[in-house]
Amino acid sequence: MSIGTFVSASLELLEHEKYDAALSLACSAVDATAAKYFPSKNNNERNKCFLKDNMGVITTFGMPGLSAGGIRIKCENIRGIKTDNECMAGLEDIIYHVIRCGLIHECEMDQRLVFTKRTQLGDFDEKFRIPSAIVLGLIMSVVLSARNSSEILPGEHYAVFNGKKYNLNELWGKKESLKSKM
Repeated sequence: MSIGTFVSASLELLEHEKYDAALSLACSAVDATAAKYFPSKNNNERNKCFLKDNMGVITTFGMPGLSAGGIRIKCENIRGIKTDNECMAGLEDIIYHVIRCGLIHECEMDQRLVFTKRTQLGDFDEKFRIPSAIVLGLIMSVVLSARNSSEILPGEHYAVFNGKKYNLNELWGKKESLKSKM
């Protein structure tokens, strides 16, 4: 198994709208990639550092219409998430603690999470909405990471960005060359 294998399987599950399984594999690929960048940090720290450093990629591909870093979201209905005194949490904390940890440690996601087809993010009516494309955002953060430049995907997988179709096997480690298009 390799990061490329996990990414490929995640993409196939995403295509079939199996978001929990797709996310668990995408989060595992993020874990492995984060370990390459921050080997001396613990899992929690290195994941959140990697997510924060790559939030522009994650939002560009995972939240159509949005490209941003440093996103903070009001979280009143998600138990276990650390918030500031205004009930705000960073998106990296939500991805790590709510999505990733629930999937990896308990093999399930918090029932209050709702996946949306459009970019809708936040705590609404006791449900936390997040776009299903977040899976692709996490995958692209892994694919574009320089330390993964030697990875390959079994089979052919594509991503459409700014109206252009890209073969993912041609994008491994090429964050810098794609940055000008983001």
